[in-house]
Order: sequence, then C-alpha cells, then structure tokens
Amino acid sequence: MINDKLVNSIKEHIPKGETIAGVLMELLSLGKESTYRRIRGEIPFTMDEVVLISNRFGISIDDVIADSGVVTTKWITLNLKKFYQLENYMQQHSENLVDFTNIFKAMQSCPNASLRCACNVMPHTFLGSYSNLYRFWHYKWNYLMKGSRPDFVFSDMVVPEELIELERVVMNESRKIPRTSCIISKDVFKNMVDDICFFSSQELISTIELQKLKSELLDLIHETEVMTETGCYQSGAEVMIYLSKLIIDTCYYHLECDEKRYCLQRTFHIDKLGFTNDKFCKKQKDWIDLLKRTSMLLTQNGDRQRFDFFKVQRDLVKTMM
Repeated sequence: MINDKLVNSIKEHIPKGETIAGVLMELLSLGKESTYRRIRGEIPFTMDEVVLISNRFGISIDDVIADSGVVTTKWITLNLKKFYQLENYMQQHSENLVDFTNIFKAMQSCPNASLRCACNVMPHTFLGSYSNLYRFWHYKWNYLMKGSRPDFVFSDMVVPEELIELERVVMNESRKIPRTSCIISKDVFKNMVDDICFFSSQELISTIELQKLKSELLDLIHETEVMTETGCYQSGAEVMIYLSKLIIDTCYYHLECDEKRYCLQRTFHIDKLGFTNDKFCKKQKDWIDLLKRTSMLLTQNGDRQRFDFFKVQRDLVKTMM
C-alpha cells in the first residue's frame, strides 16, 4: 500500500534519536492519536501532508507510488522550488545560493564526492569573481522578463553586493569538492560574446561598460586556461576540463556523495530543475559520461590543441565592438 511505503520511507529519513510519531506530529500539526492512525495505515495521509513530508525529507513521491505496486510506470518528480519571479527573484536566488553552499560544504567531507557537468554556457559559479559578467548574467534575464524594454540599459542593472558575495562563497565551496569534471561547448565563450554584442548593438551597453566586459572575459579565459594547465583549483581539488566536439543543448549537473545523488538541468537562463530520483540521476550521469566520450580532454593534455583553443577565444573577445 502507498501509506505503508510512505511510512517506511519516512523511517529511513528521520534523524537518529527521533521517533516517526514525534516528527510527524510536529511537521503535520497533528495530535498523537491522529498521527498513530496514519502510521498504522488506518487512515491515509492527505495530499497536502504527502507534499509536506516529501519536501521535509526529500522523499520522491513517484518512488513511493511506484514501489507500492499500485502502478507499473515510474514517473519523475521534480524536486524544485518555484520558478523565479521578477518581483522577488533576488531573494529566491539568495536562498538557492545558501542551499547550494550547504550542499557543497557537506560534499567536502566525502572523499569520493564528485561533481560532473556539461555546459553550453559558462556556469554562473565561474562568474563570481567577475562583477560585470555576473551583472550581465542577471541583466539578460531581467531584460527579457521586463518585456525587452529598450529603455532598460545595462547600467540600470543593480546586483546587491550581498548577492555577489554569496555567489563567491558558492564558487569557493564548489571548488573544494574532491573531484570535478566539466565538459564545455566549443562555443562556450562565443555564446557570451554574441549576447554581449547584441545588447551593445542595441546601444544598451555603453562603450566603457563593453570594455570592462571584454577585460573580464579575457581574465575568465585566462583563469580557465590555468585550470587546464594545473588540473586543480586553488583549493587543491581536482578539476578536469573537456572540450565537447558535439553541440551541448543545455547545462547538465550531477552531484554524488556516498549513496546520495542530485542532478540539475538549466532552463529559462536562470532557473534550474532539480531531481533526486535515482533512475533519473543515473540517466543524467550516463548522459554526461557519453558526452565526455566525444570530447577532448583539455586538462594537462594536448598542449598545442589547448593553446590553439584559448588563442581563438581571446582573439574572438578582442574583436568585440
């Protein structure tokens, strides 16, 4: 039965020293008798209660339903917060950054922890050290969400320093995960250049701002090149960077630590879909590994090819007008 499967899943997730009855009484605001009747299966949990339980413990509702034997087809349940809304997206983004900081910190104590990603744009965590590029990342989303207003210029985009600092913290903590492998599209920098040039052509970016963006892009390219030479972040954690020979359609992330897995897909520029379903996580991990097979290892390998790639990127940025 679904109720029995849900109860068993809760028991697997409650902290040591706590009872399932005590946790559910507090979480669901139920009395002792009502709680025990649900635990015994005498009355089912309501849908609202199932959602609260799922969010509290990270239990996949599709697994509960499928493993109960009631259905034969497994669905994928998205473990995500509400999509960003223009009115309060900075607060939402701040909360997400705090969540990721905690995830990355927890992974650092796990010797076999790993982060895999395949990206058609530079991950925004790479932009934490570059205030103008980071501001432009926010500007693009805001410009579109505001209805592509021609009077909304880049100089109007203000990102609170607290948010920038949070992004730097996330970047630093992510670079302490023992192993990272990152597959980047061959157009990863060109995509950024094209975006900036579009807004510049619409006179939404001033000449001075364009020069600052160019300078930071060159610094970002240099930083990435250094990573490929050393094979590690400044923290000492391993990072392997690959150059994809195929088009990467979006950004995929897979995090693994002991038996825990979590994966993300980028959508709508700034949003990310999060998944905890084991089968989906395995599928995403396998997909990233398949992309790796058709990619060239840039890290500590093929000096000539690595040199040529980064030279092309620098020359591309220098042509920005």
